[in-house]
Amino acid sequence: MNRKRESGMRFPAIADFIRNNNNFFLTAHETPDGDAIGSEIAAYFALKSLGKRVRILNADPMAEKYMFLDTDRAIELYKEDCSMPEDISDWVLIILDTNDINNIGSIKDNVLSRVRDFFIFDHHEGGDTVESANHIESEASSTCEMLYELFAEMHINMTYEILVAVYLGIVYDTGSFIYPKTSARTFAIAEDCVKNGVSPNYIYSKLYESNSISSLMLQSRVLSTLELFYNGHVAVQTMLKEDILESGALYEEADSLINIPLKSEDIKVSIFFKENLEGILRCSMRSKGNIDVAFIAQIHNGGGHKTAAGFKSKYPLEEIKAKVLEMLNKYFLQPKDDK
Repeated sequence: MNRKRESGMRFPAIADFIRNNNNFFLTAHETPDGDAIGSEIAAYFALKSLGKRVRILNADPMAEKYMFLDTDRAIELYKEDCSMPEDISDWVLIILDTNDINNIGSIKDNVLSRVRDFFIFDHHEGGDTVESANHIESEASSTCEMLYELFAEMHINMTYEILVAVYLGIVYDTGSFIYPKTSARTFAIAEDCVKNGVSPNYIYSKLYESNSISSLMLQSRVLSTLELFYNGHVAVQTMLKEDILESGALYEEADSLINIPLKSEDIKVSIFFKENLEGILRCSMRSKGNIDVAFIAQIHNGGGHKTAAGFKSKYPLEEIKAKVLEMLNKYFLQPKDDK
């Protein structure tokens, strides 16, 4: 259910969910990005301030550049030997930054299936059809923006740890305040973060100036795969697990490479096929203007926004590449390989 902004209490369901429970797991989507990690950290410190027991458990590791947010070293990577509470049936799960339970990886079968209840808090279009408690605002710039407003409504003290996480999540998911869902409210929240000690330069440095040398080598390899289609308006990049191994980089360090082709005025859609070390192939998509890539992701059981979406592929690389390009037909002429 998509809750529209109304007068009075805007977040009654999630607020009651938080007040009525004491033991919380937090998780986010696979390959967590800045908004996912920021949301988890902000929610962690907010719940802790209310005297709750809280654990953050993710299916995939986070990029090293986000680790500075986790001052309590609270984020855990789920593994088969992961210690779980004996009273897990008394715990609940809050799923952040995705509305698809199939997008939380191993957490679905090993945590969600064992807790007493769960709640989805997100800002993406589409998503799962599972009947569950949720609060989804697809017009919001980020999950972090929504969390800030939830905490304000609940009169939770906005500590520096919460504000720095909120600010990073907003900066990441708005592309530094330029994506279409950036609003005056987004800027107002960012202003409050800065007024209370968050340094924009510090966050920028952590997000965009903390890459390893190996990540630069990986970027070079990925850029060398660049292909252009639809008369140069669609860019496709590919990363195989061999690229990760031979560059010495981490899979998570490739998260921003999809944005590079969009620096060209002619490129309207950027597509990035990336394979992890387990051989799992994912497709990430970004677009400009009125080109909707979310519908492509949703057809392949993924999700996202109109201009930023992705999914996990069950097809081999060349087959899924052809399928994705074909689905862009309505926006362009017939695909033409211009590489």
